[in-house]
Amino acid sequence: MRQNALNVTMFIGLAGGLFFLWQYADKHLPKPEKKDPAKTETVEGKKKDDAPAKTDKDESAQKDKEKGKDKDAKAVEGPKEPPKVGPAAPPKVGPAAPPPPPPEPPTLVALGDASFYNRVLLTTRGGGVQQVVLPRFDQADRLGREVKKELNGNPVKVPVPLYLIPGVTHRRTRLLREEYEEPALQPGKAVDPNLADACYTTFHYPSPDDKNPDPLLGERNWTIVSEDRPADGEHKVVFETELGEPYFLKFRKIYTLAPKDYHIGLRVEIEKRNVPGAARDKGKTRLQLSGPRGIPIEGEWYTSIYRIGVIGWRDNKGTPRRQYEDAAGIGNRRGGEVVTRGDSTFTYAVIGNQYFCSGAAVNDRSKDEGADPKPWGYVRMTTELPFDKKQDPNQPNFDDITFRAVSDELNLDPGQKVAHSYLIYNGPSKVRLLKLMGAGSEVDPALVDRYKDTLTLQTITDFRSDTWLGRFASWIWWTDLVIVFTNLMHWLLYNIHLVTNSWAFSIVVLTVCVRLLLMYPSRKQTAMSMRMMETMKRLQPEFDKLQEKYKDDMGAFQREKMRLMMQNGANPAAQMGGCLLMLPQMPIMMGLYFCLQESVFFRLDPFLWINNLAAPDMLVWWGENIPYISTPEDIGSFIYLGPYFNLLPILAVALMLYQQAKMMPPSTDPQAEQQRMMMKMMMVMMALFFYKVAAGLALYFIVSTAWGIIERQLIPKPKVGGNGGDGDGSTADSQSKPGSPNGKPLTPAEAAIEAARRQQPKGFLGRLREGLQKRMEEIQAQADEQSRRQIRNDPNRPDTGGPQQGGDNRRDKKKKRRK
Repeated sequence: MRQNALNVTMFIGLAGGLFFLWQYADKHLPKPEKKDPAKTETVEGKKKDDAPAKTDKDESAQKDKEKGKDKDAKAVEGPKEPPKVGPAAPPKVGPAAPPPPPPEPPTLVALGDASFYNRVLLTTRGGGVQQVVLPRFDQADRLGREVKKELNGNPVKVPVPLYLIPGVTHRRTRLLREEYEEPALQPGKAVDPNLADACYTTFHYPSPDDKNPDPLLGERNWTIVSEDRPADGEHKVVFETELGEPYFLKFRKIYTLAPKDYHIGLRVEIEKRNVPGAARDKGKTRLQLSGPRGIPIEGEWYTSIYRIGVIGWRDNKGTPRRQYEDAAGIGNRRGGEVVTRGDSTFTYAVIGNQYFCSGAAVNDRSKDEGADPKPWGYVRMTTELPFDKKQDPNQPNFDDITFRAVSDELNLDPGQKVAHSYLIYNGPSKVRLLKLMGAGSEVDPALVDRYKDTLTLQTITDFRSDTWLGRFASWIWWTDLVIVFTNLMHWLLYNIHLVTNSWAFSIVVLTVCVRLLLMYPSRKQTAMSMRMMETMKRLQPEFDKLQEKYKDDMGAFQREKMRLMMQNGANPAAQMGGCLLMLPQMPIMMGLYFCLQESVFFRLDPFLWINNLAAPDMLVWWGENIPYISTPEDIGSFIYLGPYFNLLPILAVALMLYQQAKMMPPSTDPQAEQQRMMMKMMMVMMALFFYKVAAGLALYFIVSTAWGIIERQLIPKPKVGGNGGDGDGSTADSQSKPGSPNGKPLTPAEAAIEAARRQQPKGFLGRLREGLQKRMEEIQAQADEQSRRQIRNDPNRPDTGGPQQGGDNRRDKKKKRRK
């Protein structure tokens, strides 16, 4: 046993050393340079599907520039003169061509104000959305801490509102601990040099067969036609632009925003002008709608959800479906999987992080408003990496992504109009949480139901995983059960919070309620485990004798050990009760886990030293320079723990280890001792997985484990008699009284088994354990019968009258027949 433990320890140490050596060599040793085939490709080969073909424009601009230089040179050169005799005259050099004027800066237009649930800045550049702010939620930095600032010189800092779409570019620095810079964009001319590309812009394809759209509509400045901002009503801004020959199209984008909506209304109207040269089948095109950019990532060092893209639709039966992709997969393929419409109907496409999302949903009232109810032919997620930049293989999750929704072919008659209507949703990814917003932030329940059910935005979070395991869990209805309990946890915690006014105390109260609900089966299981532990301690000398007797035959040792345990009331099937007890808790624990992962209420909520209940407790900052443990380059690796020491996960795992040591029966053989050691090692590995768990979930495990330990202390220690009874003489009485159906007294072994059965709890768990015990008895009887039929050839084995004796008698009969 000790030798096996030593081998396991040496193997783990060697594997860890090789892993560290490989990590060090991969990051620090020079690598041979490889030729980049992308650099030898043509400009056409560098294009990215569905992304605006900026390289084409740059190429044409370069050609125009060269043509302009040629014209200027010819104009300067003038008519040719006959050659002169004598020294050559110095060549005449004309004035250099003036550089092209810089593009006119866009104008930012406000939509909504601080009293609105969405505060928006529109831009004339592409007639798009430049910035979206959620004033009802606070900003978090890259470490997962709340961002605060001084207001008007007041030393008391106030929270910064959440910039869901920042509107400016931010270069991701190496260290996570940096000062947050609030985007300083104001209505008027945009002078910020870090101005990001506009979102929700429209592009056109030169022809329906082209793969790359022309960036003209998305980069030109649209004309502001009208602005309407009533004091207590809906704000409205209208942009217009035109597309010349051969399209002759006029575009009109109408943005609306109501004070208590978490969506921006967007209506895109396209009209083919009735002018000379315009005709049907001339200037056919398709349109593309781009998505948001720059969605922030909170808690980069601990989160398991970075930027994600989700596409939703209803199939031909009306069932909501979705496609879920993350930034790493999209960037690795330089674009996500194309989702075509077919017989389905697209409902939305969003980009989000762990808690919030922004995206376009097809207006469910499009048909009533004279718009196309199926404006998209296909949708695809794309990476926003520059064409000449590769994805970082070590940290691909931090790439920016967006979606691109492409319409069907547009072929209009002169004077004909078509419209596309959208709701640009900006809010929590878990849309049903809008119903639980507090006073002053209430949302119309009918609007939430429209988001959740009609637009199917509930599938952003309430849907199965797209893996084979997720499909299997959905097939057995486990996914639906977990979703139900997750939503139930949201509702219970919200109602408990109304009383306690603290989300941390709400978790404690909920944990106590769960343990009270499961107290009866838990006490029964704890009492059964304690009784078995005492029985195993009493039988330890007998186990030692059996081990010495069958030291060369482990199969016989296990059979005799099992028979001895069952004769003394130590039912191995009782240990299954622990798993059975965990089964009803699994949906609750998983529901609470997902509740903490997606709840915007636990986010940035403080408790004691904890700054964020939805993040690790971050007790002590130990820096970002510990190799493999906290260096930013190792984010995502198995041994990366982050720049903070977290106390709650260590406390939770320590309590679990203590409970395990108290509840597990003592080791009776080397195999059992090895299993105990492996369990302890698994708990240590669990501590690594558990280290970056949310503080709220760690609080749940701490309270639940502490409850189990206290519950065990309150249960009286069982007294086990000499024959497996409980010490009160019940077993002896059962031997003297008729207990069998025919009135005959029971044998000691049968009496012990009968007493153990009477001690088992009634109900579902009791019946299930009794059925398992009967099944184990049948398996044991079959094993004994099989062993009797075997012929053992060991001449040194003593004749005990058991299976070996039958073999010896058969051999004696064979010898007599030979004689």
